[in-house]
Amino acid sequence: MQMFGQGYLVVQLAIRDGVPQLAPLYLGLVGLSRAIPGLAFGLFGGVVADRADRRRLLILTQSLAAITAGTLAILTITGRIDIVQILLLGALNSLIFAFDAPTRQSMVPRLVPPRDLMSAIGLNSAAFNGPQIVGPVVGGLLVLPLATVFGALGFPALFAGVGGLFLINALSYVAVVVALVFMQPMPVASGGPQVPVLRSIREGLGYIRREPVIRWVVLLVALTALLSRPYIQLLPAVAHEQGVGAIELSWMFGASGIGSLLGALATASLGNVRRRGMVLLVAAVAMSLMLVVFGAQRSYLVALPMLTLLGFATMVFLGMANTLLQTRSPDHLRGRVMSVHTMVFLGFMPLGSMVLGGVGTLIGVSNSFVVGGLIVSAAALWAALRAPAVRAATSESRHRRPHPQVHPRPARAEARGAGGGAGD
Repeated sequence: MQMFGQGYLVVQLAIRDGVPQLAPLYLGLVGLSRAIPGLAFGLFGGVVADRADRRRLLILTQSLAAITAGTLAILTITGRIDIVQILLLGALNSLIFAFDAPTRQSMVPRLVPPRDLMSAIGLNSAAFNGPQIVGPVVGGLLVLPLATVFGALGFPALFAGVGGLFLINALSYVAVVVALVFMQPMPVASGGPQVPVLRSIREGLGYIRREPVIRWVVLLVALTALLSRPYIQLLPAVAHEQGVGAIELSWMFGASGIGSLLGALATASLGNVRRRGMVLLVAAVAMSLMLVVFGAQRSYLVALPMLTLLGFATMVFLGMANTLLQTRSPDHLRGRVMSVHTMVFLGFMPLGSMVLGGVGTLIGVSNSFVVGGLIVSAAALWAALRAPAVRAATSESRHRRPHPQVHPRPARAEARGAGGGAGD
């Protein structure tokens, strides 16, 4: 709901400022504000994740994220919000999740045995992406009633409804923190001596550089984050191009969310597939070609099924990439490896919003999707031809280990904890 609300709010701010043609650029600036902290601190987040109790660290990051969401809600409801404040809050939120995401992702292999890792990653993705089906739709339906309620209380009606969505999101973090409190502590697995931070970062980057499958996966994830995945942040600009409103925009988000949920569930069901590298490459090509078709069409009714297919292919690609990164990384390096994945997610994808949004200001945001999709498709095909290690990557873990270093605890508590977290 916050993703939907913030995109809608930014476009409305551009209209209020008298420059509706700059709406894609405004959305791109929001992406840039999120990219800088993600790129600057992403690697440090992985070092902290490998050195701290991961559960305790998540309690801190999720609590801070609730505060930023609450601040955004108050500013919006009271009518004091502007694009600069959105940029600053976006940068702060990106900084928080630079530490949150690698910590959360590196916890998963500690909670399940190796044979269930891919299913766990898929289910965790489904828990995150499933709400994308109902969240934007409910958000679109709640905007006007919330605006009426807050308007009756004396708040500016223009943005009050969107601010109500932000307030609901801020309160939702309480459930995540409670789930984390019920989990067992998860201290550092290795008791070896700690090396300086910069040396730890170099160690993680060196491992990625030496391991060919991880190296290629990171490169493909980075390219798709830059030129493909930002489509979701730019949907408000697409809706503006097609002349549709908040309700139609919510259905566009919902269509993408349906595809994402189905893709996450498909990933969870592929636990016995050996040729995961080949699935990764096929999903990358399919995702980029779906983006080309989505960008080339100009019909709202055609856009909805295309968004569903695009969301499906994207989640299969991300699930395979996540699984390969986690199964081919030892636990004492996993936080740092996943921090590179997080840095790409928090840095390159918002930066891609800036790139595609800027290009979209010149040639139309839909046309920028066509260009980005063609580049990603060519890169994925090149990797399929030039990276035999990726094509041959299987379901076998590179690093066998005994089952999780967590102490026995009632299953219900661990099950509740495993589903927590806000994003993948």
